[in-house]
Amino acid sequence: MSTNVAKKNTMKYIHAAIMIMLMLCGGFLPAFGQITPLGMKVFGVFLGLLYGWIFVGILWPSVLGFFTLSLTGVTSPLMAFVSGFTNPTVTMVIMSYVFAYCLGQIGVNEAIAYWAMSKKIFVNRPWLFATALVLVTCLMGMLGGSFAAIFLMWGVTKTIAEKNGMEKGNLLVSMTYALILFGGFSGGQMVPFFGGVIMYGGFLTAATGVVVEGLQFLVIGELYTILSMIAVILIIKFVFRPDASKFCLSEEMRAEYAKYKLNSKQKVGLGLLVVYFLALLLPSVFHGAFWTMLSTWGMVGMTILYLVIFSIWKDENGNDMCSMDECFQKGVAWGPILLFMVTIPLANAMESEEVGIMATVNEFCTPIFSSMGTTAMLIAVVIIIGILTQFLHNVVMAALFTPVLAPIFISMGGNPITFFFVLYAALCCSFGTPAASMQAGLLFGHEDVPTKHGYILGWAYYFATVVIVIAMIPLCDILFAGLV
Repeated sequence: MSTNVAKKNTMKYIHAAIMIMLMLCGGFLPAFGQITPLGMKVFGVFLGLLYGWIFVGILWPSVLGFFTLSLTGVTSPLMAFVSGFTNPTVTMVIMSYVFAYCLGQIGVNEAIAYWAMSKKIFVNRPWLFATALVLVTCLMGMLGGSFAAIFLMWGVTKTIAEKNGMEKGNLLVSMTYALILFGGFSGGQMVPFFGGVIMYGGFLTAATGVVVEGLQFLVIGELYTILSMIAVILIIKFVFRPDASKFCLSEEMRAEYAKYKLNSKQKVGLGLLVVYFLALLLPSVFHGAFWTMLSTWGMVGMTILYLVIFSIWKDENGNDMCSMDECFQKGVAWGPILLFMVTIPLANAMESEEVGIMATVNEFCTPIFSSMGTTAMLIAVVIIIGILTQFLHNVVMAALFTPVLAPIFISMGGNPITFFFVLYAALCCSFGTPAASMQAGLLFGHEDVPTKHGYILGWAYYFATVVIVIAMIPLCDILFAGLV
């Protein structure tokens, strides 16, 4: 074993030991505020999980959290796991992962990307071409193919850079990689029936009973996505002024993309994808027995139908057009799902009156925020939460602050959907440091993106989000007025 590996292993053991110590020793810490001795035990588990997610990993600290939470006496390992796994939001998140993997198998994302890159308007126009790569990725993310779209468009970007002899570390290329990542996730995260809104909105629903849904949220979310991507591009272009002359789509490359022909599977996949979206969006607009039925089916029902159609349909070799086995075995990212699952029994424990944690947080936050107007509170949320989530995991931030801040905002007469959008946008722009989110690791771990560029682009995204979200608050109040 090399010295470097030994040092890394030693640090891993130290971080794991600190995490476990925090989980087990919370009860020995002095209580404060309204937190009871039982509450300090629960708080210790929370601190341990938070430390583990930042320094150890996502999956096994989350699994351990089910057990250590049971040691506090508030639940058992079985019931903690059951309360997380049987939550309806978890099922919808799992199905959204499965659906995204299915789209990749069918080739829907590839078809959209090749079609866009075959347009003559992008030839020898580097900034327009980079913008197109990003916005096409946003579109594919909105259609459910975030991961597949990101890696596909990263491949296109790498090919363009290599064919034009661009060295690694060019800021324009780094920007394109980063915004493909940002836009691919944001495009999908703003769809109200996909995993992001379902997961984060679940905290709002649990705290207030308000459900995030409707065409209006999709419109606002995708508008924010497009504006924030363009804002970062403008920041890089006019503030940092990288050399863009070599980042060009040549006529030869455009012609090569134009040769791409859709197969029957992709054509049907695209057609059914349109039906899928309409079936999930239109019941919020129209009323009647048919639309009620579609609303009842929801995302889970429509995903099942989509999967079954391509499982029944066989290719020339007798294989399923879409392997449902692979969709469930390879498409589901269990790390973030287990992280979300363990926050459910943990949040239940933290909200218990006999624990006193939420009462203490409310005691601290209520005087601060209740003295503000609703607009001032929203501005404070997007700035402060946006900064905090660059250093603390965004799902953890959502689980901690949504149950506290949402009731305060509603009691002030504010629209809860506007509050959720502002908080959610602040949480989703979490790319400023490697610890901000799991997605941030993809940026800082990319071999062609220098670490310095990762910080520049991640914080540029945060500042763009703050400005755009604040500007969109009046529009949110207008469009969301009929949703609650």
